[in-house]
Amino acid sequence: MKFFESRIGPSVFETYYHHAAKALETVEYMERCVALACEDGDTAEAITATSSAELEADGLKSELREMMRGSIRLVISKEIFLEMSWRQDRIADYAENVTEIISFRPLYKDAQARKLLLVQAQSVQATVNEYAQAVEKLQELMESGFATKVKEELHQLIVSVNLLEHKADMKEAATAAYVFSHGDDAPLAAAHMYRVAQRLDDVANATEHAANSLLPLASH
Repeated sequence: MKFFESRIGPSVFETYYHHAAKALETVEYMERCVALACEDGDTAEAITATSSAELEADGLKSELREMMRGSIRLVISKEIFLEMSWRQDRIADYAENVTEIISFRPLYKDAQARKLLLVQAQSVQATVNEYAQAVEKLQELMESGFATKVKEELHQLIVSVNLLEHKADMKEAATAAYVFSHGDDAPLAAAHMYRVAQRLDDVANATEHAANSLLPLASH
């Protein structure tokens, strides 16, 4: 995504921004995969695309780790930066896990359950999109020389990610409650859908953690 292209600043942050873009891309493919699965569509291409994006994210993560082994001066500690990178990478990891689980078998054939799962996936996507805005604001913050106004804007975006993650949690609870109360006729399929819902929730949780890892920079 274009807004992750670094205009100035250390190359380690350029790589971090590219990694963020790749994590977001992984989730976009994941959401597409969920939508297709809910429609009994062919998910093969979306699953492959998700895995490819996650693999590229892993490559960028490794590149970041290698860069951090050198003599790099940052406005934050290397430990904080590595935590930011690791938390961000978990978003892509869990997104790929969602599509892996979907590949195991067709989704539970209950229209309402599928509708709830799709709404949950969309809620997770909204959380990740807000995180992307936070990373964009982080880039702006660094380029502004840590302007107070931009720091406050970043902080508000982090708060927004946390609120959206809470909404995604509520969607997961709704999916789980319905599946457990209506899945007696197809327990294996119901358990499979619940596992998908759980892993979707992990994507949202990872996004919240990634956003919160930016707090040291918002408070710098």
